[in-house]
Amino acid sequence: MASSAANTADPASKISASEEKPLCHNYRTEFADDMRGWQVDDSQQDTYEILDDAIEFKLLPPDDYVRLHDSKNLPYNLFPGRGPTLNSTVYMRYGRMSATLKASATPGSVTAFILMGDGGDEIDFEWIGGAPNQVQYVTNYFWGNSKEYTINGGTHVVKGAPVDAAFHKYTINWQPDKIEWLIDDEVVRTKNKVETCDAAGNCKFPSQPARIQFGLWDGSLETGTAQWAHGPIDWSVPHTITAQARDITVDCNPDYNQIVE
Repeated sequence: MASSAANTADPASKISASEEKPLCHNYRTEFADDMRGWQVDDSQQDTYEILDDAIEFKLLPPDDYVRLHDSKNLPYNLFPGRGPTLNSTVYMRYGRMSATLKASATPGSVTAFILMGDGGDEIDFEWIGGAPNQVQYVTNYFWGNSKEYTINGGTHVVKGAPVDAAFHKYTINWQPDKIEWLIDDEVVRTKNKVETCDAAGNCKFPSQPARIQFGLWDGSLETGTAQWAHGPIDWSVPHTITAQARDITVDCNPDYNQIVE
């Protein structure tokens, strides 16, 4: 995965002969009909349900609800709720992925659609409950094990129906020279690789094979995250906290992946 020195080659160049192309296949998954190619940890089997037209993620309350405050009197929860992480079973190195999603509305909850590399590279869409027309830090990326929070994120307003009330199409177009984030086929942000490079040509740009993940998680465990997520969640009152994914389409970049059927 990502090393301490970034690849300084021409971003549009072909993959190095010394690097093995990951096996990747182009596909479209309708989650109501087919879950092949996707996995959820055995301990999370009660946190999702297949509906007539989508997969529904559920954020369940912790066994014990304990509300605490830090030294600045900011609230957080001692134990988080339980939600699922849906993982693709194959890796992709550059390509385009589009998913049709409906996010959670509950403050403190975070709905996620991301690319995650084993070495820390990450590209995100995240939806923050409590902001119906706004996806806070909707676009983000990380490079390697250096997690520079609040540095690479962006906040965007979603046009049309609120993200928790209607499905929208979200796309990550990850290529060797840039990342594009799209909402309903409209580009809302572009990050060019050259913008991440220093004077010596070292670039902090995600470039390693990654798996696609969907998730619904509780942002209440730490005060900084809880404030960002408009939480923490008050588990003392009943909650129905859900998000839904209808489908996903994946197109692997053939220059950097070994395309398989």
